[in-house]
This record gives sequence, C-alpha cells and structure tokens, in this order.
Amino acid sequence: MTLAAAGLRPPRETLAGLAAGACLAVGLTACPAGDAGTTDTPTTTTTTATAPPSTSADTTTTTSTTTTAAPTTTSDGPDATTTGTATTDTSTTSTTGTEPPPNVALTLITDDNRAYVEMHGGWGPHLRGLMRAPDGSLWFHVDAGEDVLHNRTIRYFRRGPDEPAWSLVAEQPHTDGVQQNAASILVGSMLYTYGVNIQQQFLEECYLDTADPALRACNAVLVSGNVYTTPPSSNYVGAAVLGPGARVVWFTVVGAGGGPGQWIYTYNYGGGWNGPVQVDLGGANDLGYVHAMATPGGELALVGQTFTGNYPDGSYAAVVADVTMGQVPKYMSLEPPDPAAQVQSGADLFHDPAGDTHVLAYFDDVVAYYHRPAGAAWDTHTSPLHVFADTYRARFARPAGAPLWLIRGSLSGQGVELLRAPAPGGPVAWADAEVLEVASPGPGFAAPSAIYVESPTYQQGQAGALEFAVCGQYQVGDRSIWHGRLD
Repeated sequence: MTLAAAGLRPPRETLAGLAAGACLAVGLTACPAGDAGTTDTPTTTTTTATAPPSTSADTTTTTSTTTTAAPTTTSDGPDATTTGTATTDTSTTSTTGTEPPPNVALTLITDDNRAYVEMHGGWGPHLRGLMRAPDGSLWFHVDAGEDVLHNRTIRYFRRGPDEPAWSLVAEQPHTDGVQQNAASILVGSMLYTYGVNIQQQFLEECYLDTADPALRACNAVLVSGNVYTTPPSSNYVGAAVLGPGARVVWFTVVGAGGGPGQWIYTYNYGGGWNGPVQVDLGGANDLGYVHAMATPGGELALVGQTFTGNYPDGSYAAVVADVTMGQVPKYMSLEPPDPAAQVQSGADLFHDPAGDTHVLAYFDDVVAYYHRPAGAAWDTHTSPLHVFADTYRARFARPAGAPLWLIRGSLSGQGVELLRAPAPGGPVAWADAEVLEVASPGPGFAAPSAIYVESPTYQQGQAGALEFAVCGQYQVGDRSIWHGRLD
C-alpha cells in the first residue's frame, strides 16, 4: 500500500535545502518540515563560557567542556540567544573556591541512526528519551529500515552505571507494516515500544525486559480482549508513563481531504488497555508532535501541534490540554511571541514536583517559553514569558533535587548549551540562567536536529542526573547520536 493510498501526508518539519514540492511529489509521511539550519558550514567546536549572573544558591558560574571525539580545529562564535550575556572566555573559575567546575562528557551512542534524504535523523525527538532501568543502566532505542517507507527493526542500546561506552544489546523486528518512528517508555524493568501498523491497521506494542533482554516480542494491542483496529490514516504515535505500572499511548487520525481529524488515546494501569477514547479536534485536521507528562493526580499534561486545512494549505496552532483518563480534553491555543510568527510545533513540556507546568513551542526560528502555576487554568497563561532566539530544538530536564534545566540547540550553527534555572519553583527567569556551552563532538552538531532527555515522560520517577543526547544536523551528522552527561 502506498502512503497516499493510506491517506497519510508528510510531517511538517521541512529542512532548508529540501524542497517541499519534492516531499509532496513522492507522498511521504516523514518528509521533514521546519528550518533546521542546514545552510551553516559544518564545524567541529570546542568552547568554554562564562555564564551570566545567577540568583541560584549554587554560585558556580563557569565551565569547561570536554568531548571524547577527536581533537577539534575550529571555534564557533557567540550564541545569539536572548537568554543572557554569555561571553567567550578561556578561563575556568568558581566563586565557591572549593567546588570544581561542571564538565559535560560526550559519548557516542550510535553512528547508524535512521536517516534519509526524505527524513532527517532527528525527526520525532518526543518519541524517545534516555531511560534509566532499576539497575541504574541507561537505555535508548533507535529505529532501523531500508527506506523512509519501512521501519523494520528496534535496536536497543545500553550503558551501565560504571560503563564508559554504550553497547547494542538486542534487536527485534517490528511487525510488517510499521512506517513511522516508534515511541518508547520504561515501566519497571520493561521497555515498551509503540508504533502504528498502517498496513494491517493495528497499534503495535513491543517489549523488552531490561533485566533479561532475551525476553522480548512484538504484538498487536488488545483492548477488551480484542485486537484494536486503528482507523484509516492513523499516524503520529506517542506514549508516556502515567505512574507505577501505568502507561498511555496516543495517535492522531488525519482527516480526509483536509477535513476534521481525531486524536485517540488508550491507557493501561497494569490490567489491560482501556478505551480507546476518541477526541474531536474542533475542525483541525490532526494533532501531532505531542509532548506530554503525567501529573501526580494521574492526568496527562500535553502540548502539541494542530493543523487546520488541506495540507500544505492551512494554518498551525500550538495547543495545550490536560487529559483526565477516560475523558475528552479541551484544547487551548498558545499565543505566538509575535502576531506575525507562524507556529511550527510544540517543543517540550515539563510538569514539575510543585505542580507547575512549563511548556516550549517553536515559532519561526525561535522557541517560546510558557508557564502555568499549580492549580491554575491555561486560559490566563497562554502568553510567552521568554523567547529563545536562533533555536530549533529545546528540551527540559530536571534531575531529582535540582532546579530545572533547558538544553538548547542553535539553528544557525552556534552550538548546544545548557541553561540552569536560577532557583526551583515558579516561572523561570531564563535571562538570569547560568549558561554552560557544550563542545561539539563533530561536524553537524553545532545545529542539532534532535535533543533527547531523561524525563518522567519516559520512565518512572525523576531523572537521576542531567543526561541528554543530541542528533546531528540533516545530511551532515544526523546518522550519529551522542550522549551528554553533566559530571
């Protein structure tokens, strides 16, 4: 079955240098969309930075960064972000006098990431993260297939607590008919991966026991004891951990001919799958690229991207919602930082232990930050509080007991940086954040196409440390994914 026959259409993450007409001509569902900065000259970068003043109790303000890659030869210029006044400095100092400067160590996860001309290797960063198993090991999955139309295999990578490198520990085939990238979460020791089988029309669940990787299989999801048949044009899968033993999976149904679509979710508290719950989108054609996280009360807070119209002619919106399992949510559109700015996608969401919700959305080469206090409704908190210029990817991370961090990737080739919030709780004053620059492991990583994080979205509990991963720039470094750890 061709994708056109299945009623599917390209994702909207266009890349510079890849003509939209070429994507449409071949009818791909994974044509990228959104400028990923492919016009910058590939460089290999080593940088150090002095951070702007911070109000955090931790007063370390500078860092030097290291990488396991080969020695580098060039240096990027200063970053054009609105977050502060970071300047390039070759010194390393600490105002505490005793605490050593933090160090970001980079380790290769894989150089065989799924990437094609029609789909960059960083497509769908919301679908997978670094996942910490009960034994302290980190896990990460990579999709594999011969072309953009076929996702054939799940490849499982592991790094133990005391291991210096990542290793490929297992592979297993998807059921025949999965095309899009799949979504993974870790519940207990069990790593679950979900995809939409567009040929056989079912929701696929694959599992692997991280305590014994030989225990693995892929099957169709059963709802009330029967194989759940996905509607035609089902696409854009996603998954999140709801709590101990509990998980939720969702996908969208793209409306035919630009007509109204649906968002569908099913949830499992450990005894079987419930629902599915079908949600009308108020005339929107679909809801995709959903970043979501469970709240302590068992709800799901989310940000996603709707499209209204007959693709590619239509309009986008970044929307937020709170989903009570078994019920139909209401969506609220976020305001752009500039009335003329075009929404590209939701970029991330974090629901913190205090009950506040932090959201990122991508608009015309910038990422905007939103905040909703605990117990408040979204309708009075849809205006952006901060704008990160020159940004394509940005993700939240919060190690247990630490302030919120933001990992930001430049659009123009200025590199990756870590921003630490001045203090935990409330809306973050990102202009006062400590900024740590990350050395590039090689060409293409000064403008990454994806950032992955360790997060309660993908596992039970908070992150154990500041862990993240980056995928390189389209057709330059997007077959490689590197793991970063703040030591």
